[in-house]
Amino acid sequence: MDRNIRVQVWAGLAMLVLCLLIGAVEGTTVLRAGSGAWFVPWLGAFLVFLGGLVAATVRTTPPTARGRLLLVAVPVLAAGVVVLLSPSRGGLSYILLVLTAAIAALHLDLRGLGAVIGWNSLVVLASNAALGPLVDTPNPPLEVVLAAFLYALLQAASAAMVWAQRRVEETLQELSVAHVELRSTSALLAESSQAQERLRISRELHDVLGHQLTVLSVELEVAHHRVEGPGREHVLRARGLAKELLADVRSVVGTQRERTFDLPAALTNVVRDIPHPRVHLELAPALTAADEHAATVVRAVQEIATNTIRHAQADNLWIRLSSDADGLRLEAHDDGVGARTVTPGNGLRGLRERAEAVGGRVEIDGASGFRVRLALPTRREAMA
Repeated sequence: MDRNIRVQVWAGLAMLVLCLLIGAVEGTTVLRAGSGAWFVPWLGAFLVFLGGLVAATVRTTPPTARGRLLLVAVPVLAAGVVVLLSPSRGGLSYILLVLTAAIAALHLDLRGLGAVIGWNSLVVLASNAALGPLVDTPNPPLEVVLAAFLYALLQAASAAMVWAQRRVEETLQELSVAHVELRSTSALLAESSQAQERLRISRELHDVLGHQLTVLSVELEVAHHRVEGPGREHVLRARGLAKELLADVRSVVGTQRERTFDLPAALTNVVRDIPHPRVHLELAPALTAADEHAATVVRAVQEIATNTIRHAQADNLWIRLSSDADGLRLEAHDDGVGARTVTPGNGLRGLRERAEAVGGRVEIDGASGFRVRLALPTRREAMA
């Protein structure tokens, strides 16, 4: 398990233990002060708070404002009931309000967070003013205002820490996405530049050196028929060397023209040093691909990796690339949250368009994690 994940798990467990301890102490106090008549609603409110707090901690932020409000409102309102039903003014139950402010910072914007802190401050005022059923004597007005002010500061401080951590995580996520996009673009640009340079060199060799060697071979052939005596042997040897050199030049030109994209190196470079999730790249041995197929695969891996970083909440991403007589096969899946209904965005639509442009196909499934299958046929099948 990643170190950051372990820290988050332990922090969540510590928060849960703290809430249970507070519940045990406050529940005992409610029983002593108000018998079972008030303990039952208090226990119900506390359990609702506990369930809402856990849900708001582990769930992703809903995409709609209504969903975010409902997710945060349950623990906030339940915590208010727990505080008002507590007979201990300024007791441990106020810590629950601080926790709800911290959780709200995970899902709400600054305006929503301010509303939560304002509501909790009103609950603190009401509790200190003896508006709860188990409190008879209110605190002095100065103490009431001071308690509300101090706990508002505590809520703001806890929310600010969570907010800052959230911003750091989002920034790291965007940096990871930019890292993948930059690596893939650099790999494609480098390969394109190298391919153009190889083509230029091969043309120069063919047009200049090849032409001159051809002329030299013709001249030596003519000299072979005109020279007599001991010099004839040297002319024959020179003619043979010229023909061998011309054959070597043509071989080099052909090799330079036929060199293909170094796909394994490009993919390894794209997914290298991604901090989270952990990427497991499996490449078939002796993997080769046509340039247009290689570019499509690099862009596909880029899109899969960036989608996983942004949306999947996955710890691991597995990418497997193989080739056979039918073409290239790319399979990728993660251990994230997946999606019941996959709604392709611009990136996935672009991936499908690139694959179809070279005769390939893309399959996307979000039932268990997120899975993408890409099939690219051989060049002959793509042109058929």
